[in-house]
Amino acid sequence: MEKAPENPYERQAWLEKWAAEQREQLGARRSLRARFRLRIGMMIERLVWRLDPVLDRGLNTARNTFLPSGQGHYMSAPSPWHILPRALRKLGAGDQDVFVDFGCGTGRIVHQAAKRPLKRVIGVEIFPEVADRAQTLVASQRRRYRCQSAEIVTGDITEFRVPDDLTIAYLGQVQYLSEEELDAVLRNIIESIDRRPRRVRLIYYPTPAPRVGATGRFRLLPEMSFGGVEIYESCA
Repeated sequence: MEKAPENPYERQAWLEKWAAEQREQLGARRSLRARFRLRIGMMIERLVWRLDPVLDRGLNTARNTFLPSGQGHYMSAPSPWHILPRALRKLGAGDQDVFVDFGCGTGRIVHQAAKRPLKRVIGVEIFPEVADRAQTLVASQRRRYRCQSAEIVTGDITEFRVPDDLTIAYLGQVQYLSEEELDAVLRNIIESIDRRPRRVRLIYYPTPAPRVGATGRFRLLPEMSFGGVEIYESCA
């Protein structure tokens, strides 16, 4: 390191210049790390995308599935296979838990949840053609389920009456919901908690989820959250 000048004024100017150079170098290093993390994340995302049809194993829940609908065209965009099992492990989900997937699509998350020993699993889907696909999946795979009480409800998630024994809610691919729709779902969950006070956990994918915290009724569990997933717990 270059020696600082003896003159106090020159020393002050030298220190300011040195500090500016250090900030610039630190910023460059941080930028490099950020670009590296972004690159790694993109590589993982591409790998997950490519493996999706393989992991689907003929269940017909893979990405980019187009279905005609009277309300337009539906394109399935299910959550990656690793997300729900990891989230349920972190939550310690068991036979007292009632699980609802809001916007279940063709049923991948319902199928995964029902393979665990939960008390009840419900999927809610607005498009009848898509809900039929999910029902077909559940019926064909039921023999493999540890939770035999698994069902698909055809209806609007914003109007769905949340069961008063719900303990785990799943909101996946919610970027397709409007703010008003998401607020309605959260409001319905909160009303259910008010009717029967209890702990409810919410699995939200993908992040960020500022509207969940903005309700003042859920707190983020950072120790349970992981890449692309935020897990919340209801609070008074």
